[in-house]
Amino acid sequence: MIHYPAGIDYKMKKAWLLMVCIALAGCVNKQQSAPKSLVTPAQAPAPVTQQAQVVTNDNTIKSGALTANETCVKSLRALQTYSPKSWNKYSVAMDELNSKNSLFLSVKNDLNPQLNDLVINAYVSKMKTLCYRIESTLGQAMIAQVDPL
Repeated sequence: MIHYPAGIDYKMKKAWLLMVCIALAGCVNKQQSAPKSLVTPAQAPAPVTQQAQVVTNDNTIKSGALTANETCVKSLRALQTYSPKSWNKYSVAMDELNSKNSLFLSVKNDLNPQLNDLVINAYVSKMKTLCYRIESTLGQAMIAQVDPL
């Protein structure tokens, strides 16, 4: 027969042991189904061929980035009217970025698909940043014209 220390009764010990087991079982289940990160995207299954991955990125550039570029170009044209000095600065930056992208596109097929992805993502990021700056400057110029204080 098991002797327990004074003050601890057998039923209480059994109930406590049951709660610990349930808690541990819950922890095991949580580790098996880890929560998805909100910061980094979940890993997609590896593509069957590397070409499929490159085609997907090409489509992303052609659809998403070009639509953004069209909006950006329209904002840049409007900026020419409101602030010619800023238009000149951003026009040069846009031409330089497009020139670098054209250079990349000319050798893209000879490069490693992972390197292609890296460069494409860098280009898209820089273009989004440039477009944000253009639109921000345009907004400030328009507001300054309406309310010259």
